[in-house]
Amino acid sequence: MKPYARDTWIEVDLDAIAANVSALRQHIPAHSEIMAVVKADGYGHGSEYTAREALAHGATRLAVAALDEALVLRRAGITAPILVLGYTPVDAMQTAVEENIQLTVYHLQWLQDAARLLIGSSKKLEIHVKVDTGMGRIGVSDEKELLELIHTITTNDSMRWVGIFTHFACADEEDTTHVKGQHTLFQERLKAVEQAGYKLPLIHCNNTAAAIVFPEWSYDLIRLGIGLYGLYPSDFIKQQHVLDLKPALSLKTRISHVKNMPPHSTISYGATYTTTDQEQIATVPIGYGDGFPRLLSNRGVALCHGKRVPIVGRVCMDQTILHIHSGDAQVGDEVVLYGKQGNEEITLDEIAECLGTINYEVTCMLNYRIPRVYLRNGKIVGICHGIANKFLEEYRKMAGI
Repeated sequence: MKPYARDTWIEVDLDAIAANVSALRQHIPAHSEIMAVVKADGYGHGSEYTAREALAHGATRLAVAALDEALVLRRAGITAPILVLGYTPVDAMQTAVEENIQLTVYHLQWLQDAARLLIGSSKKLEIHVKVDTGMGRIGVSDEKELLELIHTITTNDSMRWVGIFTHFACADEEDTTHVKGQHTLFQERLKAVEQAGYKLPLIHCNNTAAAIVFPEWSYDLIRLGIGLYGLYPSDFIKQQHVLDLKPALSLKTRISHVKNMPPHSTISYGATYTTTDQEQIATVPIGYGDGFPRLLSNRGVALCHGKRVPIVGRVCMDQTILHIHSGDAQVGDEVVLYGKQGNEEITLDEIAECLGTINYEVTCMLNYRIPRVYLRNGKIVGICHGIANKFLEEYRKMAGI
C-alpha cells in the first residue's frame, strides 16, 4: 500500500531547496544571515521539511506570518529563532514568550498592554520593530512614534529589542525609484534611532527580490521567501540572470478513468466542452477542492506521456478531465500538472500567467488534501499528509521511511 490513498500528490525536491539557500548564501555578504520564510505552510511546500532543509544549508533563522505557524514548527522540534512577521493579538503574546518566538511590534498601545501582562514573567518578550517606509501596511511610519516604541521596549525589563526592519513594496520591478526611496527612508529612521542614543539591533529589509538586485542592502540578515522555493519574484528579476534558482515543487496525479467519446459529446458541468471527433477523454482525481484552479477550465494543460494535453470542460471540485490526443492513455498513467515530464515542462510562472496572478498564489493554493512527498537524491525521505496526520506514522512505516 502506498503511504497515501489517492493518486494525487506533490513532490518537493529538498535538493532544490538546499541549492537555492546556497545560491543566496554565496550572493549576499558573508556577515549577513539568511532568515528562511516558511509562512503559508512553506508557500505550499510544507513548512517543517523546508525549514529543516533551509537550516541545514545556511539559513540561521525562520519567519512565519502568524503565531500558530510558529507553534507548528516548535511542535516539530525546531529550535531555531522564529519571527512572526504579522500581527499577534496581545493575549497570545505570553505563548510566544514561553515558546521563545519573536514578535513583530509596531503599535504603542499593544506594547503597553503587553507590559502589564508580562509583570512577573521570568522570560522576556523578544521584539522586532516594524517600520513602514512605503508599503502602507503594518508598521510604524512616524519617527517620533518609532522612538517612543523603542523607549518603551528598552526601558522594560520584560522585553528585549532584537530587530528592526521594513518591507519593500516594489523590489521586484524594473523601475527602482520606489524601492530606493523606501531604503533611503529606512536609513533615515535608523540614523534617527542612533542619534537618540539607542544601539541598533539586527537590521533587515531585503526580501528575495531586493537581495538579488541590491545585495549591498543585506545588513544583518535577508528574508528569503519565494526564492527559497526556486521561484523568482517577477519576470524582471528572473531576466537578470544573477542566480540560477531551482523550482522545488511538482504536482502529479494518475489517470483514474479513460473512455473514448463520440463526436458531439459534452464534458463536465455546464457542458462547456463538446467533442468534435471521437476523442479519448481521461479523468484525473484532482480539482478545485485541492487548490487546483477552476480558472484552468478549458484553458489549462497537463503532461501525459511527455506531451501537452488540454484540460477540457470545467475543473470539478475533486476531478479534472483531459483530452488525450494520442489516444493511448491508460488508467494509472502519470500526469504532471505542474513540473516536468520528459522534455516538457509546465512552469508555475506559466500557470500564474494563465490565471492572471503570481507564482506565489499558485503554490499557496495547494491545500492539505494533497500529500507532500519529500525527495532527496530522487528518493523519498518524508511524507506529510494533512488529512491523514493521525495515521502518518503508520503511513511512514508503509513507505519504509
